[in-house]
Amino acid sequence: MLIVIEEITKPKFDWRGYIRRFTGVSTKVFTKKIRRKENHRYEDNPGLKIKMRQHMLLAIDTSGSVSDTELAEFMNEIHHIYKAGVDITIVQCDTSIRSIEPYRGKNEINVLGRGGTEFDPVLDYYNANLKKYTSLVYFTDGECYTSVKPKSKVLWVLSERSSMNEDLPGQVIKLEL
Repeated sequence: MLIVIEEITKPKFDWRGYIRRFTGVSTKVFTKKIRRKENHRYEDNPGLKIKMRQHMLLAIDTSGSVSDTELAEFMNEIHHIYKAGVDITIVQCDTSIRSIEPYRGKNEINVLGRGGTEFDPVLDYYNANLKKYTSLVYFTDGECYTSVKPKSKVLWVLSERSSMNEDLPGQVIKLEL
Protein backbone atom coordinates (compact mmCIF):
# COMPACT_ATOMS: atom_id res chain seq x y z
CA MET A 1 0.00 0.00 0.00
CA LEU A 2 1.33 3.45 -0.93
CA ILE A 3 0.90 6.32 1.55
CA VAL A 4 1.28 9.76 -0.06
CA ILE A 5 1.42 13.06 1.82
CA GLU A 6 -0.73 15.46 -0.16
CA GLU A 7 0.19 18.55 1.85
CA ILE A 8 3.14 19.09 4.20
CA THR A 9 1.83 20.61 7.44
CA LYS A 10 3.66 22.20 10.33
CA PRO A 11 5.53 19.73 12.55
CA LYS A 12 3.84 18.83 15.83
CA PHE A 13 7.20 18.63 17.62
CA ASP A 14 10.36 20.80 17.68
CA TRP A 15 12.63 18.40 15.79
CA ARG A 16 15.56 20.82 15.39
CA GLY A 17 15.73 21.39 19.14
CA TYR A 18 15.32 17.69 19.86
CA ILE A 19 18.09 16.69 17.49
CA ARG A 20 20.43 19.28 18.98
CA ARG A 21 19.71 18.24 22.60
CA PHE A 22 19.07 14.52 22.29
CA THR A 23 21.59 13.17 19.80
CA GLY A 24 24.48 15.51 20.57
CA VAL A 25 27.49 13.75 19.08
CA SER A 26 27.51 12.98 15.38
CA THR A 27 28.81 9.88 13.64
CA LYS A 28 29.53 11.56 10.30
CA VAL A 29 31.98 14.42 9.84
CA PHE A 30 32.19 16.28 6.53
CA THR A 31 35.10 18.56 5.65
CA LYS A 32 34.96 21.11 2.88
CA LYS A 33 37.73 23.37 1.61
CA ILE A 34 36.73 27.02 1.50
CA ARG A 35 38.66 30.09 0.33
CA ARG A 36 36.97 32.54 2.70
CA LYS A 37 38.56 30.95 5.74
CA GLU A 38 42.31 31.26 6.06
CA ASN A 39 44.36 28.13 6.67
CA HIS A 40 46.41 28.79 9.82
CA ARG A 41 48.88 25.99 9.23
CA TYR A 42 49.72 26.50 5.54
CA GLU A 43 49.59 29.98 4.04
CA ASP A 44 47.91 30.50 0.65
CA ASN A 45 45.89 27.29 1.04
CA PRO A 46 42.13 27.17 1.59
CA GLY A 47 40.77 26.62 5.07
CA LEU A 48 38.56 23.76 6.14
CA LYS A 49 34.95 23.89 7.18
CA ILE A 50 33.95 20.98 9.42
CA LYS A 51 30.30 19.98 9.48
CA MET A 52 28.85 17.21 11.62
CA ARG A 53 25.73 15.30 10.67
CA GLN A 54 23.53 12.86 12.58
CA HIS A 55 22.38 9.53 11.17
CA MET A 56 19.14 8.49 12.85
CA LEU A 57 17.26 5.22 12.63
CA LEU A 58 13.53 5.92 12.31
CA ALA A 59 11.20 2.98 12.85
CA ILE A 60 7.58 2.99 11.69
CA ASP A 61 5.04 0.67 13.26
CA THR A 62 3.18 -0.72 10.22
CA SER A 63 0.89 -3.03 12.17
CA GLY A 64 -2.82 -3.25 11.49
CA SER A 65 -3.64 -1.13 14.56
CA VAL A 66 -1.98 1.93 12.97
CA SER A 67 -4.38 3.69 10.59
CA ASP A 68 -3.47 5.27 7.24
CA THR A 69 -3.97 8.77 8.68
CA GLU A 70 -1.52 7.96 11.48
CA LEU A 71 1.01 6.72 8.90
CA ALA A 72 0.58 9.98 6.96
CA GLU A 73 1.08 11.89 10.23
CA PHE A 74 4.30 9.92 10.85
CA MET A 75 5.57 10.61 7.32
CA ASN A 76 4.92 14.34 7.76
CA GLU A 77 7.05 14.37 10.92
CA ILE A 78 9.76 12.27 9.24
CA HIS A 79 9.88 14.79 6.42
CA HIS A 80 10.49 17.60 8.94
CA ILE A 81 13.28 15.59 10.60
CA TYR A 82 14.86 15.19 7.17
CA LYS A 83 14.56 18.93 6.53
CA ALA A 84 16.44 19.57 9.80
CA GLY A 85 19.57 18.13 8.15
CA VAL A 86 19.65 14.55 9.38
CA ASP A 87 20.53 11.39 7.47
CA ILE A 88 17.62 8.99 7.95
CA THR A 89 17.22 5.25 7.60
CA ILE A 90 13.61 4.04 7.82
CA VAL A 91 12.76 0.63 9.24
CA GLN A 92 9.23 -0.72 8.73
CA CYS A 93 8.15 -3.34 11.23
CA ASP A 94 4.98 -5.10 12.35
CA THR A 95 5.86 -8.53 13.81
CA SER A 96 9.18 -8.57 11.95
CA ILE A 97 11.28 -6.09 10.03
CA ARG A 98 9.76 -5.66 6.56
CA SER A 99 12.20 -3.15 5.03
CA ILE A 100 15.28 -1.07 5.83
CA GLU A 101 15.94 1.78 3.40
CA PRO A 102 17.34 5.31 3.42
CA TYR A 103 14.93 8.24 3.25
CA ARG A 104 15.62 10.72 0.45
CA GLY A 105 12.89 13.33 1.07
CA LYS A 106 10.03 11.79 -0.91
CA ASN A 107 6.47 12.49 0.26
CA GLU A 108 5.41 8.88 -0.18
CA ILE A 109 6.21 5.50 1.28
CA ASN A 110 5.27 1.99 0.23
CA VAL A 111 3.94 0.48 3.46
CA LEU A 112 4.75 -3.18 4.06
CA GLY A 113 3.33 -5.41 6.76
CA ARG A 114 -0.06 -4.58 8.36
CA GLY A 115 0.00 -7.60 10.70
CA GLY A 116 0.45 -7.70 14.48
CA THR A 117 2.72 -5.50 16.60
CA GLU A 118 6.20 -6.36 17.89
CA PHE A 119 8.86 -3.82 18.98
CA ASP A 120 11.65 -6.33 19.73
CA PRO A 121 12.97 -6.87 16.13
CA VAL A 122 13.73 -3.16 15.65
CA LEU A 123 15.32 -2.82 19.10
CA ASP A 124 17.48 -5.90 18.44
CA TYR A 125 18.55 -4.44 15.07
CA TYR A 126 19.33 -1.07 16.71
CA ASN A 127 21.38 -2.71 19.49
CA ALA A 128 23.34 -4.70 16.90
CA ASN A 129 24.08 -1.59 14.77
CA LEU A 130 24.81 1.08 17.40
CA LYS A 131 27.87 2.42 15.58
CA LYS A 132 25.81 3.34 12.50
CA TYR A 133 23.12 5.46 14.21
CA THR A 134 23.09 8.31 16.72
CA SER A 135 19.60 7.48 18.02
CA LEU A 136 16.36 5.61 17.35
CA VAL A 137 13.00 7.32 16.90
CA TYR A 138 10.10 4.86 16.91
CA PHE A 139 6.78 6.09 15.45
CA THR A 140 3.95 3.96 16.82
CA ASP A 141 0.51 3.89 18.37
CA GLY A 142 2.07 2.40 21.52
CA GLU A 143 -0.19 -0.64 21.69
CA CYS A 144 2.51 -3.14 22.58
CA TYR A 145 5.24 -3.76 25.14
CA THR A 146 8.86 -4.78 24.81
CA SER A 147 11.26 -6.87 26.82
CA VAL A 148 14.40 -5.71 24.96
CA LYS A 149 16.34 -2.89 26.61
CA PRO A 150 17.93 -0.45 24.13
CA LYS A 151 21.65 0.19 24.62
CA SER A 152 21.45 3.83 23.48
CA LYS A 153 18.98 6.71 23.07
CA VAL A 154 15.40 5.94 22.02
CA LEU A 155 12.48 8.31 21.52
CA TRP A 156 9.00 6.82 21.22
CA VAL A 157 6.66 9.07 19.22
CA LEU A 158 3.03 8.17 19.81
CA SER A 159 0.35 9.23 17.35
CA GLU A 160 -2.27 11.83 18.13
CA ARG A 161 -4.99 9.18 18.69
CA SER A 162 -2.99 6.83 20.89
CA SER A 163 -3.00 6.67 24.67
CA MET A 164 0.27 7.19 26.57
CA ASN A 165 2.30 4.06 27.22
CA GLU A 166 4.76 4.85 30.03
CA ASP A 167 6.22 1.31 30.06
CA LEU A 168 8.33 1.88 26.96
CA PRO A 169 12.10 2.18 27.59
CA GLY A 170 13.40 5.67 26.79
CA GLN A 171 11.64 9.00 26.30
CA VAL A 172 8.01 9.00 25.22
CA ILE A 173 6.19 11.91 23.53
CA LYS A 174 2.75 12.21 22.02
CA LEU A 175 2.10 14.20 18.86
CA GLU A 176 -0.46 16.87 19.66
CA LEU A 177 -1.37 20.21 18.20
